[in-house]
Formats: sequence, C-alpha cells, structure tokens
Amino acid sequence: MNSDRPIGVIGLGEMGGTIARRILSVGHGVVGVDMDPEMEDLDSPYFERAQYPADAAERCNVVLVIVHTDEQVREVIFGERGLIETARPGTIVIVHSTVDPATCTALSSELSDHDVTLIDAGMSRGRGSMRDGVLTLFVGGDAETIEEARRALHLYSNNIVHAGPVGAGMVLKLCNNLLLHSNRLAMLEVAHIAAAAGVPREALLDGVRSSTGSSWVLEHWGKKDDDALVAGIGSHPFVDRTAREIALALTYAKRLGLTLPATTATGKYLPDILSDGLPAHFGTDASGERSADGRLRQARLIEEFRANGGRLGGVRESWEILLLTTTGARSGQPRTTPLAYARDGDDLFVFASNGGNDKTPDWYHNVRGNPKVTVEIDSRTFEAIAVDLSGEERDRIYAQQVSRDFEYARYEASTSRVIPVVRLQKIAG
Repeated sequence: MNSDRPIGVIGLGEMGGTIARRILSVGHGVVGVDMDPEMEDLDSPYFERAQYPADAAERCNVVLVIVHTDEQVREVIFGERGLIETARPGTIVIVHSTVDPATCTALSSELSDHDVTLIDAGMSRGRGSMRDGVLTLFVGGDAETIEEARRALHLYSNNIVHAGPVGAGMVLKLCNNLLLHSNRLAMLEVAHIAAAAGVPREALLDGVRSSTGSSWVLEHWGKKDDDALVAGIGSHPFVDRTAREIALALTYAKRLGLTLPATTATGKYLPDILSDGLPAHFGTDASGERSADGRLRQARLIEEFRANGGRLGGVRESWEILLLTTTGARSGQPRTTPLAYARDGDDLFVFASNGGNDKTPDWYHNVRGNPKVTVEIDSRTFEAIAVDLSGEERDRIYAQQVSRDFEYARYEASTSRVIPVVRLQKIAG
C-alpha cells in the first residue's frame, strides 16, 4: 500500500472532522468529502476538498466512511459518483459508521468482486482526546488486510482490537454501546434516588467514583445528564443517536434469536427520559397515561402505528403492540390505547400492568363496563370481546409473559394488586 497517498474521509461531521484534523496534524494528507455544501474546509495545507466519494477514491487507496446510516454507507460506495466508480484494485474501504453488522458483510462481498477490500471499525472514545489520537477501534476483517491498513489506522487510533471477520467489529461496537447506554439509565435512576433522599449530587458522584459502582458514564457526568433529571434535552442528535444504536443492537439480537431484558428496558425508557426528562416518566408527579406528556406520547405512538401499517420505527422497531379502542366508562367516548400483547395460539392477551403502578389503568375500567372493543394489530382491524381471566388460567398466561419479557416480573413486584390479564376474543363474522 502506498503510504504517501492521502487518506480519504467521507463525512466531516463531529467524528469524521475530528479524525481528519488528527491525520492532518501529523502531516498526512486528507481528501475530504461531505454532502453538506455549508461544511467548511479544514484549515491545513495537507487538506483537499472533493465533491464526490469517487473523487476521493481516485486519489486515495484508503478511504474512511463516517456517515450516519446503513443507507448512506451504501450510497457513498455504490451510489452515483460513489467510491466504486474509481476505486483501484487493492483499495481498502474502512467503515467507521455504526451500522448493522450484516451491512458490512454484504458490502464486503460485493466489493470483493471489484478487488476492493472492506473492513469495519467501530469507534469508541478512550480516556483522552481524539484530537491526540486517543481512540479505540473494534475492527472486523481478515488479518492481512488489517495489518496492511494498520499504518493508516495508527495515525488516529492508539488501540486497535481485531474482533474477528468482517462484521465482528460492529458486533463488538454494539456490545460496547449497550453497556454504555444501560449504565447511563442506571446512573440516572441512582441520581434520582439520591436527589429524592436529599443526598447532594457531588456527594453521590464523588462517593461512587472511588468505589465499585464507578463507570465511564459517572466519570463523564455532564449537563445532558443533569438535564435528563429535570426537563430533558428535547429533540437532539444525541437522543437520536442513542435510540438508533439501541435499536441496531436489539434488531441484531433478535436475528440471533436472543432475548435481552435489560437492553429492552433501556431502549424502552432511555431515549424518552433523555428527551423529556425522568420526572415526566417516573417522578412523583408522573401519572402515566393520564398526564399531559403521557397523552402526547401516546398520541404520537398511535399516529406512527397507523401511518406505518401497524409497525413502529427506530428504537421501538422490536416492540410488539396493538391498539385497543374501548368505550370510556364515564364519557361514553372511544378511547384508544397502545398495549403490549401476547399470543397463545389464536388468542391475544393484554395486561393491565400500568408499569407496575398501584392504580389500575383506565382502559381496564372501560372494558369492565363495556367489554366490546376494537383491536388494531399489524394492518388488521376487528371487533372483539374483552374477557377478564382469573385463577390458574390468568396465572399461566402471566407467567408466560414474564418468561418472554422480564419487565412484567418487575411490574408484579412493584404493586400490591394482582395485575389483570384480558383475553381479546374476536367476534365472528
């Protein structure tokens, strides 16, 4: 590999721009591409701006891809004026974007037909500055290619971990992300406990920092975490990135046939907590489906479900929910509620857990008064009768749900009431 050639960097945002500046700072050339025409050129005599990925591939034999999504990765490689149009045999494409491991293996196979090699290299910040080259790379690919690329990788990384074949780097990256995000949720809950008990924030952080509960999240506790304990940070790229990374991991785990209760809970709660603030969900003033914020979130969920034929996107992609429309016990008006459900043969069951709250949810009171309901599931809508289960049958169905989703064990442990189980029995005709 010709080490004198510049390195191509596709995507000059936060991560890509920092890596490009690091490479430039050690006197190595960079050909940069960013589809945002407003993105400023980097201030270095070693920097050259290119308009298209193909222009970078024409100049470079190592090209870093640092864009946002799987679709964008494919586009910069195989789209119009993509890398493949000009990449010479022997070119190494390094995918730094956090994407599905299957995307990397598929692209690698396609590129091999052109004698171009792909390796995936998930990124993780270390205990230092990326500007100084402190960066861990989880790399997937064959050992020979990684060794060939190592000279370029060492320009901006001080820790290269060979995880296995192509795709394995992304698997390790997703595992690292899950630990990070799950720990953030745990730290927010711990801080919530401490605040409610009157323990000063600094006492908590200083105490745990020197003990067995310490973590990267605690060491880097900052304004976003403080905001999440109050009103949240609103619509923010940090929230979007968190939700997308959890969704990627859950989708990959589902493909492997794995159930991840802790990660599922993190995906269910963390993005909304970061966006809206923890008190909106679990504070003493939070009242579930009856709060204004709760109703707004519920309305958005219903709108998304109906607009996408009974499917949800992003971090909620793995959720299995239906819409249950009941008749208000007091108002007599239709009330629609999104609910998780379980199947047992042709039967559908819903659970009046209300997140483990001691208050029984409104929809359950409605079906007790009028058991005729409307069910929307997938792209189907049908009328049904809601049948309240009891005794051994109720216990059997609830136990099955706990085995599928351990959150239901937590709900049961959090309340003194017996959580009702309701069968939705389709009306024939």
